[in-house]
Amino acid sequence: MRWLNRNVLGIGIADLAADANYEMVFAVLPLFITAGLGAPAFAVGLIEGVGDGSSAVVKLWSGWYSDRIAWRKRLAVGGYGTTVLGLGLLVAITTWPQVVVARALAWMGRGLRQPIRSAMLAGSVEKKDLGKAFGFHEALDTAGALIGPAAAFLLLSSGHDFRAIFWVALIPGAVCVVLFALITRDPRRERPDPVSLRVPLPAGFWRLMLPVGVFGIGNFATAFFTLRAAQIMQPELTQAAALSAAVGFYLAHNAVGAAVSFPAGWLADHVGKAPVLAAAYVVFAAACVVGVVGHGWFALGLMALLVGAQNPVVSSVEGSLTSSLVEPRRLGTAFGVLNGINGVADLASSVVAGALWTFVGPAVALGLGSLLCASAGVVLWVRQPKPV
Repeated sequence: MRWLNRNVLGIGIADLAADANYEMVFAVLPLFITAGLGAPAFAVGLIEGVGDGSSAVVKLWSGWYSDRIAWRKRLAVGGYGTTVLGLGLLVAITTWPQVVVARALAWMGRGLRQPIRSAMLAGSVEKKDLGKAFGFHEALDTAGALIGPAAAFLLLSSGHDFRAIFWVALIPGAVCVVLFALITRDPRRERPDPVSLRVPLPAGFWRLMLPVGVFGIGNFATAFFTLRAAQIMQPELTQAAALSAAVGFYLAHNAVGAAVSFPAGWLADHVGKAPVLAAAYVVFAAACVVGVVGHGWFALGLMALLVGAQNPVVSSVEGSLTSSLVEPRRLGTAFGVLNGINGVADLASSVVAGALWTFVGPAVALGLGSLLCASAGVVLWVRQPKPV
């Protein structure tokens, strides 16, 4: 089986458009919430946390249910559409509590389709090629995350407001739904033979979930780095220029991610997935340290390099490592658990980071994130799970 096949390419292209949709929005969303709607940083954490928490619940159900139905692809298409609908509501929002609803709806859609998409991707290649397939997918995914913020940066720099960006973001959103529906095929050709929930997932999978959970609690949303990017560029820049620099940071970190995704996947196939993932956890810890002590353009660039380097690597290698630890007929359930743990941890990290950021200070929030993520990297390095 060739690893670069119709499904790997189709899922990757669809997610390129999907990321262009929501990353165009997320590049400016924390700025829209704080500068546009006048909300505190705590609101950013609450919005991110509620979105991640609602997504986590849906992921757990979606992963389990998709292992039991023959029409899981249609469920995934519905998830893509729900995300576009939720983000589309932002064009009419006037208060920050309304953003909570829109963000939660969008991320419930993401939770619905993500375990199914990952299981379809894993089922489309042989185990020896999982790192390359997930790395290639993440490279296209991150390319979309580069296109979206680039469009947002150009629109913002040319005098357009936040709502204009939200309108434009609907275009790639609609495209991603059509692409996934028309190009991809479910590689599972037989009716599913579900395994009872009373039969536990492999021990190696649960060994992986411990560092995944610890990292997730420390791995707060990139929105906080975007806020920090604006802060470390002042008072040298005006507020308007600092906001543009923050969007530029978001754009740069996605450019780095697009460049490292596939090489990291190839490396994971050749030197081991667990060591590569552990290294990515530690890189995020280093990014937090730069956010604490750095100032000016050099710190902005270094922070973009570190945040960008770890984000797609964590996403792709967690997926490929999970696929190597679980039998194919239980991949939906496994990805549901993986994404659910990540979602619950993201909920905790975003709410805690937002509270610390607002009531204590950014340095404390960043310091806690660094400590937790470095610890997760050490735990994973010492207790590496063995593939089945």
